[in-house]
Amino acid sequence: MSALGFSNDVIGLFNSLPAVALLLVGIPFAAMADRIGYRIFLLGGGIVAVLASVVLALVGSRLIAVLAAGTFALAVIVLQVLGSPLLAQVSGENERVSLFALNQSLSWAAALAGDVLGGVIPEAAARVMHTSSASATAIRSSFVAMTILTVLSLPFLLRLARAAAMKPAAAFPVRELLKIDLARFGRILLPGLVLGIAAGMYLNFTQLYLLQRFGLTPGPIGVIFAVGAALTAIVTLAAPAVGRRFGITRTVGVSQLLGGPLVLALAFVMVLPVAVVIMTVRQLALNLQGPLGQVFGMEYVDPRERARLATAQVVVGGIGVGGIGPLVSGFLQVRGGYQLAFSVSAILYLLAGLTFLLLFAKVRLPSERNAAR
Repeated sequence: MSALGFSNDVIGLFNSLPAVALLLVGIPFAAMADRIGYRIFLLGGGIVAVLASVVLALVGSRLIAVLAAGTFALAVIVLQVLGSPLLAQVSGENERVSLFALNQSLSWAAALAGDVLGGVIPEAAARVMHTSSASATAIRSSFVAMTILTVLSLPFLLRLARAAAMKPAAAFPVRELLKIDLARFGRILLPGLVLGIAAGMYLNFTQLYLLQRFGLTPGPIGVIFAVGAALTAIVTLAAPAVGRRFGITRTVGVSQLLGGPLVLALAFVMVLPVAVVIMTVRQLALNLQGPLGQVFGMEYVDPRERARLATAQVVVGGIGVGGIGPLVSGFLQVRGGYQLAFSVSAILYLLAGLTFLLLFAKVRLPSERNAAR
């Protein structure tokens, strides 16, 4: 979007649109998924993602590109929403943490490939077309590759949708679709909202941060993200062992706390190698707790409420990561640069970790009890 001429505060506003859309339909959608099964939602999300990626690859209009990007993001969010309840449904307590960790590790392996392609393709297209790798034309070439990969993923999605296990976790009356344990939902969503805002103030602007502060082009930025993704894919596999050693709750809370000083350092560091190291360490720490946090949520609520909790977490996280976070960060960057925006983000990381530890310090999950036997 920067290549299309938008300023940072406007980019932040556009990044918030998918979160707003999911907020309007999220919980009712998840309630229906809990009741009728996940098949139709998997297929719908995959088809919409393909159509939106085709539009991004072919259309040059700024307005249509923004709408297509938002639609693609919303479709991907729908698929992500179903991931946690589906994994919880098909796994037992003894294997759940390992399954979630493996799933997230594979996600980062895919991100590694995406980061490499996202850097190499615009650079190659720029050389062929004799233009800048940061131009809209060069960047659109990566959307063509994204479309091809999205189409290639459809057979796997169709196979998953046909699986026998794709059925409701439990049957319940329609009148109970929106009936949930509000107290439990509120406790788990509060630190998630704070963490989402903190992450949104930082994550949505990492590429611009490297471009504007250090002058990097998409190629080197892609390499940095690819190395981080590769390390994260490996480190995430250690989540089950770390969770058994220190406890799931403690690992989740402390990992979130570590984000504070690391993002604060990024606000002021002016040396590229140091910034890259700090960015990578932050990524490893925050993603080590990712699968543990997912397991925590799925085991903390009733199985009949898992899809609704997963959606509520995505909605709340989306409000933070894709809504409030980038909106506030863009506003602060225009007025105080990355120093101000990332400093506020660091404070929120600390607050998220402290809140999680205070609320759940005494909670023992089934996975933890079985691991202790």
